Amino acid sequence: MSTVKKVFITLFIITAIALAVVLIYSSGRTYLNDDTLVGNSAGNIYNGGLFCEKDGKIYFSNDNDDGSLYVMNSNTDSDSFKKLHYDKAAYINVDENYIYYLRANNTRENSSGSILMFNNTGIYRINQNGKKLKLISSNPGSHVTVFGNHVYYQNYDVDSGLFLYRNQTDGAYERLLLNEAVIPSALIDNKVYFVGVNEDHNINALDLSSFTTRSCIEGNFAYPIFSGEYIYYMDQSNNYSINRMNKDGSDPTVLVKDRTSTYNITNSGKYLYYQIDDMDKSKICRMDLTTMESEILLDGHYKQIHVTKNYVFFKDFDNKNTYIVSADGSSKLGTFNPPNLNED
Repeated sequence: MSTVKKVFITLFIITAIALAVVLIYSSGRTYLNDDTLVGNSAGNIYNGGLFCEKDGKIYFSNDNDDGSLYVMNSNTDSDSFKKLHYDKAAYINVDENYIYYLRANNTRENSSGSILMFNNTGIYRINQNGKKLKLISSNPGSHVTVFGNHVYYQNYDVDSGLFLYRNQTDGAYERLLLNEAVIPSALIDNKVYFVGVNEDHNINALDLSSFTTRSCIEGNFAYPIFSGEYIYYMDQSNNYSINRMNKDGSDPTVLVKDRTSTYNITNSGKYLYYQIDDMDKSKICRMDLTTMESEILLDGHYKQIHVTKNYVFFKDFDNKNTYIVSADGSSKLGTFNPPNLNED
């Protein structure tokens, strides 16, 4: 065998080994996010996290397939629907590489044999192609939110109760943050903002450097949404009306004086969608936050308002229909009726 041929074979073997090492390393590593990444909006998480948009794709829980995890193009192209996993998904978050969600198989209407193969609940991560499922937390949880390279969630332990926890996005280090069932609303300047539950209903901040908390704005708040120059919120002391204030707590203004049960703000910050909870006068409405004019979309009881760049989704109270309306202020309502791509 010639020297040139031996050198060629040696180089080929070295290259093959190097490629194998890279593939093994890449398959096991967790890709990191920018520290400012937000996995889903606070408004969507408050409403169950059933829709989440990222890079031209909408990831969602498909009611027509008993809540299984699906994806579609952001323009809702009928040919783009794909089933990613059998799990019934809630509190969906998406970063550059992964999908995070709460497995809610314990709430399925139609269980099958495959549901018995795994635990019925827990918090999981999966690749965006629907492969390589990874456990983040095996305990029941809720209000999963990804900020940067951490997953925040309420975690239930039968011995201790429901508290706020944090884990790394690779699931390697779970930490108890607060002995309260609070919902993380925003991450700003390395501080997690939330409404207190046990001792107050102020807007508080948890400093992630010192892991100490302080009260930022005193009040009786619920479900704050940090949007643009404002904080939107429900006022528990004022009939769960919808209000907004400057980020320093100044100039509080009532936007909807009626009692409301849920709301959300479009990504542009232009429209407020909300459900008025008033017995037989209940209705879902939209307010233009520029003109402060409001309109009724539908009379009745509705819930789980979710926003993406181009659409707003919401459900009727008995889960029979999911509605879709353009986020640009169009009054044309449609029914969101994705296909059932059941592969089981």
